[in-house]
Amino acid sequence: MQAQGTKDIERIKGFFKSSVYIENIGEILDFKIDSLIGIDRINADILKKFNVTSIKELAEFPTDKISEIQEIPEVVLDKWIKVAKIIYDFISSSRFAQKKILLIGLDNGGKTSILNVLQDRYSIVKNLLPTRGVAREQLDFFGYPIISWDLGGQVQYRENLYFKKPELYFTDADLIIYVIDLQDPKRFVESANYFKVVLQTLQELNENPEVLIVLNKFDPDLRDDSIVLKNMESVKNKFRSVVKEFDIEVLDFESTTMFDSATIKKMFSVALMKISETSEIIDKILAQFNDSVKGKAISVISMDGLIFGSYSDNDTDEMLVNNTALLMQTLMNFHTSIGLIREKSIILNYPLNNFSIRGEKLFEYGERKIPVYLWLLSEDITNLDEHLGYFTTEVMPLINLFI
Repeated sequence: MQAQGTKDIERIKGFFKSSVYIENIGEILDFKIDSLIGIDRINADILKKFNVTSIKELAEFPTDKISEIQEIPEVVLDKWIKVAKIIYDFISSSRFAQKKILLIGLDNGGKTSILNVLQDRYSIVKNLLPTRGVAREQLDFFGYPIISWDLGGQVQYRENLYFKKPELYFTDADLIIYVIDLQDPKRFVESANYFKVVLQTLQELNENPEVLIVLNKFDPDLRDDSIVLKNMESVKNKFRSVVKEFDIEVLDFESTTMFDSATIKKMFSVALMKISETSEIIDKILAQFNDSVKGKAISVISMDGLIFGSYSDNDTDEMLVNNTALLMQTLMNFHTSIGLIREKSIILNYPLNNFSIRGEKLFEYGERKIPVYLWLLSEDITNLDEHLGYFTTEVMPLINLFI
């Protein structure tokens, strides 16, 4: 128990000033708010006028009253409150326990193949048999604990197993990844109907997990196929029609193929960001940081391919920095596998296009000590130097508590 307490303290101590000594995790909620990085005595005195003196009181401050504290910018106070809530949740509840992810879809959609590619188990993909019933695994994805429920998609399981006792399968899920075989348009209607039954079941159970739709088997040779692209729009429209009856404002889609592991890792990054406790704050920090360094696009990505967050004014620049980063990190992993020392800084210059891409190692996270890199696309990457230390201090504790 003591060892676990020490680990928990290590995970959250980055939120606090270096002068703050944490001996017992149970006492943290009573700490004064100026023990947090970024809150000085002046701002603490301002918040004291509103009966906010401890981290617990800051976490419980109503967000609709932020505008009443005019002496502190709303965006700054909002971030402090969100950080306090993250600390509060970590200490006082089980929200940071293992996440439950349901992998659902018709048979032969590629659900189990996606799981195996995520775990770099490529050699067994070609010999996979259809999942019979439910395959439940406790997994370690990108250094985070996940409980994966792979629900076999054969009709006998859909009709005779999952919905006979739905509370056994659909309760307490944090995320549903619904997989569609993009190469099987004849089953789009069947898949949409199954998805509707899943949503109806969740509604009856009063469950409200995040949902991500995966258009699988979008293989490299099909990316310019007009028929496939037309099918993609068709299936998106079918699923958008389904969710109009339910409490889902925006339906997110990701396309994947087992022939390009980066597409699967990107999809799972998007999935984890949907259930992340800190993703929203990371995105806001990235937006502010990108502005301060005059960047075109910026991302924070782990060496094993998890995108913690990215920001850009347009999709093209964001795609450019993310895909370049993932390819460069794959190259760096190869270099280290043959004995080379991992470089702390990587710079790619594109003089004819008037920009550069720079990757900087920030720190390592988790028990596996996975390196995390900041990637910047900019016309002047030297702007990064004077701001990098502050950015690292801001984002490191958030990544330690990403989910």
